[in-house]
Amino acid sequence: MKRQLSQLQRLLVAGIYIVIIVMIYGLLNGGIADLLNQSEPTSVWFFSGILLIIMGMYVTEPYFSSPTDTLSNSISLILVLTSLTNRQELKGYVGLLVYAVCMFMLSIFHMIIKNHNEKAKRISFWCLKHLGSSKIMFSVVYLVSGFSFFSDNMPMLFAAIALWICMVPIGLIEKIIAILSQLMGIIKEKDTDSCIGIAVKNSESSLYTISVSKTDEKEKLISSSRNSVYAVKVDSDSYCLGIETQRKNLIDSTWISIMLLDYAGMGIALSKLKDIGININYTEALGTAHVLNEGKIEQSILEQLKSSPTFMERDDFIGFVLPESNVSAIRFSTCKTDEMRITEGTIVKTRIAGNEVLYQVINGITKIASNSADSEYGYMCAVARKLGHYDVEHHEIKHVNWTPKVYEPVYLCKVKRNVDLQEIATTSIGRLPGSDMSIPIKNINALVTHNTAVLGILGVGKSCLTFELIKKVVAAGIKVICLDITNQYASNNGLYRYIPETKIVSDLLQCKIDELETQSRRTGTSDSKSSWGNVEDFKKLMESAVSGFMDSNNKSVMVLNPEKYIVRQAATDYKIAELKDVSLVEKVQIISETVLKKCMDLGQIDKARCCVVYEEAHSLTPEFNSVVVKDDNSHANGTAKVILQGRKYGLGCIIVTQRTANVTKSILNQCNTIFALRVFDDTGKSFLENYIGKDYSDTLPTLEERHAIAIGKGIGLKQPVILQLNDMKYLQTHEREETVEQDECVDIEKEEISPNL
Repeated sequence: MKRQLSQLQRLLVAGIYIVIIVMIYGLLNGGIADLLNQSEPTSVWFFSGILLIIMGMYVTEPYFSSPTDTLSNSISLILVLTSLTNRQELKGYVGLLVYAVCMFMLSIFHMIIKNHNEKAKRISFWCLKHLGSSKIMFSVVYLVSGFSFFSDNMPMLFAAIALWICMVPIGLIEKIIAILSQLMGIIKEKDTDSCIGIAVKNSESSLYTISVSKTDEKEKLISSSRNSVYAVKVDSDSYCLGIETQRKNLIDSTWISIMLLDYAGMGIALSKLKDIGININYTEALGTAHVLNEGKIEQSILEQLKSSPTFMERDDFIGFVLPESNVSAIRFSTCKTDEMRITEGTIVKTRIAGNEVLYQVINGITKIASNSADSEYGYMCAVARKLGHYDVEHHEIKHVNWTPKVYEPVYLCKVKRNVDLQEIATTSIGRLPGSDMSIPIKNINALVTHNTAVLGILGVGKSCLTFELIKKVVAAGIKVICLDITNQYASNNGLYRYIPETKIVSDLLQCKIDELETQSRRTGTSDSKSSWGNVEDFKKLMESAVSGFMDSNNKSVMVLNPEKYIVRQAATDYKIAELKDVSLVEKVQIISETVLKKCMDLGQIDKARCCVVYEEAHSLTPEFNSVVVKDDNSHANGTAKVILQGRKYGLGCIIVTQRTANVTKSILNQCNTIFALRVFDDTGKSFLENYIGKDYSDTLPTLEERHAIAIGKGIGLKQPVILQLNDMKYLQTHEREETVEQDECVDIEKEEISPNL
């Protein structure tokens, strides 16, 4: 009968018992003035009785105790016991305190291992359920303290025991309230015909399907039941609770899919359905389904529902795992597509062996299914690649083996309202789309020495990502040399918004550039090719500039534009009579070799020392079929050789391009970390397919702005993941200072490079 009381009625019962316990104490002790005095021996008896009533039976744990309830109970009991000033008078004080501490530790242990060890979880849950409930814990203290303090006052002792018998074993007051409520028509409502038909079980799963004819009066019953709870008869005398997962509106009927909530734990007796006004009989067939209006469900059933993760997350429920899923990807039906937005990159979650596992949607498939011989319907099937379990503490994705069960629920991962995007931008390179799960740079040294590629068309966030990478590389104390023929890096909207101007060297002094151009017109002797032109002068200039930059303590970034430098050499090997311009690709090779030489002079190192950024890499290091000058193939290969050799000396690179197909693969193949933004060309997609797989490469043309497919050692991702990159406004932290004109030439040996152009 107690389970039939409403929350208000239970509060009434609790109030009556509290009044009775106060009255008993006052009548037998001549007043209640010293009732709350902690120095009084009877205080522990009174407080344990109050806690038994309030925390236990009628307010917080009216029907069952959870591990969190046990935690609260044990803490309350420890506080009551440790606050006593007369501990020696309480028989078994030490035993009671040890009992409370053990329950506290066991509840903590259960919370820690509940997702790791199923056997230990069951054992600890059984112990907490039977030994940690407030009914047990506070009853023990109540009875022990009663015998301890009232043994010389028999009327008081008998009254205390009688009150406990009325509260715990019998439940006298609540039975009286229940009977009165029934007489007044408060609990027992008029029976309603809630049956909507016979649900058919899908294979061995917990998924049932029921068809309701649109000409049937039951159509009105289900019209407003999308958020209702269903009860499906699973054996001869019990029903299992479930929720609606999918609804198909056909021409002549409505098909509803019902997923049962934990078959073992969500069963309710047939009599309980009758108690809440559901019109049923004992002869109903297996699979008979009833609609339960959530607003009218009694508290005992609601408490059962709240213990189910599927029920509590039902607003985020978007489908269930379909057959033909495998260890790398799942297919799931997309339910509630009219209410939830699912696109490429959407993060969903399901469970494998009780553990939460993340998946990323990469494709959608339309399908046709039949409900009968002449009735078909279409539905969406999403394909999602397995990512793994997200470790909140370390902000990384850990691999999970195997695959989820068929018809396992799938939920949408949504971003928290209080997520700090500024903090994510500070610590991470981006986050899983639509979530607060950030992905940081896990190994900044590997990002540089194992090389990184930023690939994508114009206007999708490629430059912003590159600037952010440079910012994080600089923060790690690594020197950065940027080869930029677009002059974007040195503009007011370039690196200056990410890195303080005082840390940036913007090309060589103009006087040195002018001097180099003058030397370009020099002629030599017919037997010495190197004496014609200024190639050697250019090499010396670069050596001095790179050396000065690498040795500088206050400069972090050097921006060079190779196209600005007039470099010429002999046109032929003998009888030299004319000069020719050195190609851009050759100048890039010279600069790259100069940087390598400096790093080699500094010695071998296990960490990153210097990073070269090749902006517009398709022009700086072109593929063999994209060269303009005949000898540029060998020069591009020379740059590739530098990148290959640089690792052991702490040298690496970042390749940035919008035309993947036109960049020499000798360099791209050496890039371990890849950021692939939106790409359209088939050649680029084919190349990236080797890294990220066909399913991810197929999504490249439809990637949203500020989204990238990422993989590699630098970010700790062993498999491709679509990332939502940080917003530009959270990354730009500096404004460029006013430029100071350079009026005089500075000694190149001391200050061969200038922060101002």
